[in-house]
Amino acid sequence: MALYLADGVNAKAVHDYIKESSDNGIFIRAMQIVKGKEPMLRIAFEPYDFESPMHLYSLSKSFTSTAVGICVDEGLLSPDTKMCELFADKMPEEMTEALREVKLHDLLSMQSGHTACVLDQIRWLDDPVKGFFSIPTVHKPGTVFAYSTAATCMCAAAVEKVTGKKLVDFLDERLFKKLGIEKPVWRETKSGQTLGGTGLELSSDSITKFGMMLKNKGVYNGERIVSEEYLALATQRHSVDVNNGSPDWTAGYGYQFWMNDREGYRGDGAFGQLCMVFPSIDTVVTVLGEVGNMALEVELIYKLLDTMYGENCDASELESLTKTAYMTKKGADFNNDISFTVAENQAKIKGLRLFGESLLHVVLDTEYGTKEFVCGNGQYILNHYNIMNLVPSITFLDPAVNSVERVSVYAAYELAENGNIQLTLRHHNTCHVQRWVIDTVENKVDIRLHVGDMICNHFDLTPKAAEE
Repeated sequence: MALYLADGVNAKAVHDYIKESSDNGIFIRAMQIVKGKEPMLRIAFEPYDFESPMHLYSLSKSFTSTAVGICVDEGLLSPDTKMCELFADKMPEEMTEALREVKLHDLLSMQSGHTACVLDQIRWLDDPVKGFFSIPTVHKPGTVFAYSTAATCMCAAAVEKVTGKKLVDFLDERLFKKLGIEKPVWRETKSGQTLGGTGLELSSDSITKFGMMLKNKGVYNGERIVSEEYLALATQRHSVDVNNGSPDWTAGYGYQFWMNDREGYRGDGAFGQLCMVFPSIDTVVTVLGEVGNMALEVELIYKLLDTMYGENCDASELESLTKTAYMTKKGADFNNDISFTVAENQAKIKGLRLFGESLLHVVLDTEYGTKEFVCGNGQYILNHYNIMNLVPSITFLDPAVNSVERVSVYAAYELAENGNIQLTLRHHNTCHVQRWVIDTVENKVDIRLHVGDMICNHFDLTPKAAEE
């Protein structure tokens, strides 16, 4: 069921929240609010659902923190564990005094001593752990906040070091199975080190279960997952991002959790992925979305929490919105067969063929084989195919990413009045959207990769004939 409202939840307030969000480039895919043990709101917009995993970006960090907490509970790690002792074989021959002093606490609280994230400097190395500790620090560890996914990667490495298991395997035993979550995908560095700070894929339902465990101080369905003591430590302020002007990003940082400006804490990931815990109102809010302005996203959630309870009202308009908000308009059917070559491009596409009746088939002639996806008219068709570099992410088009990857996209098309063919490809397991404009008169192909209302990257596949 794509929409559920508990008794006492005002459908108009929820509708107004969704409308104000979309008016500001904040597009929600799935949202859940749980108060106590009871769901207050469950809403998923077609073609999305509550069960499909999606890339969480930095919301992954809070799961890594939980793994650290389990190790702390078992005496395998401590916030005071010195990295030079844990990773003695990874240290440079000549260690600085700062490197001798860096502790797990400093990595967890984003105070490694570096001035910025160094993930791009280590993720393609044969030994990213050794690479991380070879990069000189500027600040004394534990004194200056610098948000670093690479530091979280080292936290993941610490867990893997003391458990002898991949992070995802360890958490599968100790967290995911206990929450009723199927073992997820967690992306790795080139060498096989779990990224830790990004790369985890989970569904809306799974994040909500995680949030419930956090709200219940480490207990889920009566079973202790991680100690209340560790969570109390992890969800209190240890550092502050003084350079970020947004209230919810200057309220403080714990162990891979942000403090909320209002109260409570959250895990969050780029482009709007949220797991927010509000202890004083016994509430968990989870969101998967396509968001440009996360500060505004959080503000609007606060506003919804303040207005969502009251008189019940007709939910039919809200229910209709869940089915139509992201749907393309049904128009004239495509009924043609067109082929042309394209200019050299990063996706290594050499030519396109467009054909079909009603459904539009897009066949890509690439340097690594023929690929095809199908677009619906006024409906999305789910496709799976392999492609190079048309896989949007924060590290999109990193020089080392030139490999063929499997993608899943919901695809639809519209025929514009000027004769252009417009394709919308919504990625199934990331928060990104591709928008293609194919001009069959001028023989031009323009591809823009979006998240929310932001353009992340742009391809111009102008055909060779048009260039001449």
